[in-house]
Amino acid sequence: MEPARTTGDPRPAPTAAPPASGEAGGGRSSKRRVRNFLLDTGLQLRLASYLVAAATALSVGLGWLLWQAYRETSRVIALGDPTGGESIARALASEDRWRIVIVAMALSGVLACLLAAAVVITHRIAGPAFVIARTARAVGEGNLARPRPLRARDLLVDLADDVAGMVDALRDREDRERGVLERAIATLRDPAAGEAERTAALAELERLASEKEARLRS
Repeated sequence: MEPARTTGDPRPAPTAAPPASGEAGGGRSSKRRVRNFLLDTGLQLRLASYLVAAATALSVGLGWLLWQAYRETSRVIALGDPTGGESIARALASEDRWRIVIVAMALSGVLACLLAAAVVITHRIAGPAFVIARTARAVGEGNLARPRPLRARDLLVDLADDVAGMVDALRDREDRERGVLERAIATLRDPAAGEAERTAALAELERLASEKEARLRS
């Protein structure tokens, strides 16, 4: 008996293409990018609020001066035409209101751009502050790993360099003291060591202990 024939293309159906990164994961990636800029939300928003508050006060003052200038100009123009002064004044008042609305919208856009710029700028402060704080916590826990270098456009670079220098100094001192301890332990454990060698090893340990005590008292 002849086998049944299959109709259509015998090749396997192509699998569905994975969604583009901008489709399925677009919202998540955008949130991740915003979160990357807000490393220390409290610090960054506080600094940004100071800048925005100062800019808002300047904008309000500038808007008030413009509004006063428009009103004075309208009064002068209306007084120059005694016959139709009232109608001219109403028309100019309407134009003044539109002008102040346009100015307010422009200043609002400037404030929004300033807020975004403030977040970006404070990110260059919060990022190094985050790295320095993490390094300080690590040193407090006894971890003397060297901190990662900052980016080229970050701020607080000098402070981060000082912290890295402190970590390097601590590492060097710990390595030097470890060498002293290892040599003293090896001498004291060596049954063939003479009395003079044991005395010298004990003296090294006492010197190391006195140095640590002096650092704790300072």
